[in-house]
Amino acid sequence: FFFSSRRRHTRFRGVTGVQTCALPICFPVTIDFVIINNSGTKTWTPTKPEQVERLWHIEVPYGLGLQAAWNLIIKATPYAPRWLLVNDDCEFEPGALEIIDREASPTNLTFTQCSPVWSAFVLGEEVVRKVGLFDEAFYPLYYCDNDYERRVDKEGIYKMHIPAKVHHINSATKYHNNEVRNNYTFERNRQLLQRKIDTNDYSEHGWTLDIRRENRWD
Repeated sequence: FFFSSRRRHTRFRGVTGVQTCALPICFPVTIDFVIINNSGTKTWTPTKPEQVERLWHIEVPYGLGLQAAWNLIIKATPYAPRWLLVNDDCEFEPGALEIIDREASPTNLTFTQCSPVWSAFVLGEEVVRKVGLFDEAFYPLYYCDNDYERRVDKEGIYKMHIPAKVHHINSATKYHNNEVRNNYTFERNRQLLQRKIDTNDYSEHGWTLDIRRENRWD
């Protein structure tokens, strides 16, 4: 079970997003529970759920961006057969994790019953092997998932939908950050995706210092 956090404390049904994700873990999880704290603060420490064998909490002084957090989780756990990547403003219904554990395949890209679907999904090791990592040029988020799905489709990888119910606060990021910067990066990344589509570009451009600074939210 792997978890990436864009913000630190998104409130959801009375508890923080990270706590909400952890609450329904009601069966032993024998792999790593990884939290990326992208908030740039050190005012919160997670509590390991009883059923989780190992918890890793990674803090950074400035936000890595959503896709960089996903990439870091994958790179930090290179022997995993699959990665469940979840936004911090999601809540799993009871039994959802059992369904994911039973049905998500190492060869597929697996979507849960969550909207948007990229808020809680599973990457199999064969997907990462063939497609690679997420393009960090789409800093800090927006359209990196669209770009990755294009690359998945190009490789002919099967996209599987399973009946694991996950609830998501749609666009919670929009309401917790500067609207001007939000709109600016949304449009810049939309244009980047369109350029890649227009030029039939399926490459991973990657992180650059200029993009990180120009698309800043901090």
